[in-house]
Amino acid sequence: MITVVPVTTKKQLKQFVDFQPKLYKSNKYYVPPIRSDELSVFTPKKSAHLGEDAKAQCFLVYKDGKLSGRVAGIIQYNYNKKYNEKKARISRLDFINNYDVAKATLDAVENWAQSEGMDSIHGPLGFNDLEREGLLVDGFDKLSTFETQYSYPYYYPMMERCGYKKDVDWLEYQVKVPTAIPDVRASKLADLIARRLNIHEVQPKSTAELVDKYHQQIFDLLDEAYNDLYATVPLTDKVRKGLLMQFKLMIDKDFISVIVDKDDNVVAVGIAFPAIAKGMQKAHGRLLPVGFVPVLHNIHHPDVVDLGLIGVKKEYRDKGVTALIFRNMTERLIKRKVKILETNCQLEDNFQIQSIFNKDYETTLVRRRRSYVKKLK
Repeated sequence: MITVVPVTTKKQLKQFVDFQPKLYKSNKYYVPPIRSDELSVFTPKKSAHLGEDAKAQCFLVYKDGKLSGRVAGIIQYNYNKKYNEKKARISRLDFINNYDVAKATLDAVENWAQSEGMDSIHGPLGFNDLEREGLLVDGFDKLSTFETQYSYPYYYPMMERCGYKKDVDWLEYQVKVPTAIPDVRASKLADLIARRLNIHEVQPKSTAELVDKYHQQIFDLLDEAYNDLYATVPLTDKVRKGLLMQFKLMIDKDFISVIVDKDDNVVAVGIAFPAIAKGMQKAHGRLLPVGFVPVLHNIHHPDVVDLGLIGVKKEYRDKGVTALIFRNMTERLIKRKVKILETNCQLEDNFQIQSIFNKDYETTLVRRRRSYVKKLK
């Protein structure tokens, strides 16, 4: 017997959040999110998303009295307004290897979406583009990154059996950090481009100085650069505030490149984060009381970094600025003896970024993620 229960209490929300790490307890490739963050994002008084910008409903699915699945439905008002659609999002999708459970889990979020007046549903997606997105469809034998979500190989066949079709794919590469700049001529060309465009990289004394001075410009740039990408929405003031706190904790000035014009206006940015996947595994997603210790070790002594964000203002695109950013960051990655750069999610048709990796660096395609879509009756 299968039962679906809407999450309405704090106790149920904790069960919702804790189901995933229990399901993946014996999986060595799974990286848990921060438990307190997952609780906060679905708690109205704490969430940076719920309210005027979005609404959500979580569900628990039981089989014979045992918790066997979970899912969250999201209606992102800003997305629907931007694209003039009536579309809901699937998020936090997990279930045991059982078709009846998978169908009941997806039915729950579909029925909720229809009751809210939506005519289609897609995902897995979060509240915005900076949350975990996409269902893993290839690369199940690779350690996930902290910024992305691992899923079992049986998930995507179950979704397709339930009528979901591919919408877009994201690709993830591992880039081997060289021991020297790969192409000296290209490096000199990057300097020539910087002089020609009258732009330069900011050289801050500290990470705090960089973040405090340029964070608003960086957020504005990311909104512009990501505007045309799949399922993106503008970053609200509440979201920006939360991201700023994360930036101050996670960013190392060696792993960020901020390019400004002659008037000190940000025209491009690239941000990589120390990879904390192994630290989060040791912490089991709980930073307190002592889980932060292995995470901090990863932050201060990284041999792997995750490429989190990159954006260029429209008027500076296709002029070599992206190559300038990667040249600058590569120099410092070499100096810090970082071995691997994880690209995280790149849309499969983002050929400009892929060409830089494949041309100048030793790269390996390690994961493919997919967003699915389904029309609702």
